[in-house]
Amino acid sequence: MTLMMKSCFVSLTILFLWQVEDVAEACKCLPVNIQQGFCRSDVVFSARVTGKEVVDIGNGPLGNSFKSIKYDIQVTKVFKGPGLRLDAVYTSSSSASCGVTLDTGDKLYLITGKLEDDGTVHITMCDFIKLYDDLSSAQTLKLIQCYTTGCGC
Repeated sequence: MTLMMKSCFVSLTILFLWQVEDVAEACKCLPVNIQQGFCRSDVVFSARVTGKEVVDIGNGPLGNSFKSIKYDIQVTKVFKGPGLRLDAVYTSSSSASCGVTLDTGDKLYLITGKLEDDGTVHITMCDFIKLYDDLSSAQTLKLIQCYTTGCGC
């Protein structure tokens, strides 16, 4: 193989890898602990998931349909947030765009999320979402006694 062919091969390989990086975007966020999740979120509550529905949220610039997952929930306790009635949370339908998978049934979750201008709550993998039974006793105590009075504890 001549030097010119090797140079062309290396250049094409670099261009290909550069383009793959642009196409292969995925969800990126650092793990958060319960205090960070509480303090960064608009709403924090415990809830059971009672239903799941895929909803269409519009079309992208290329005409492709964007899907979201609506989880129907039954809130058991609100730790942070305005006094509105929460009955659903929304997330992306794809884990590549930080969508969350929740199980319906009797499992109780602690959920942190963002309150949108239209009153809906959106959750992502970057939020603190955990089964309530998996919280340590220290986490539960701080959630109930400390974080609700401020984030500096």
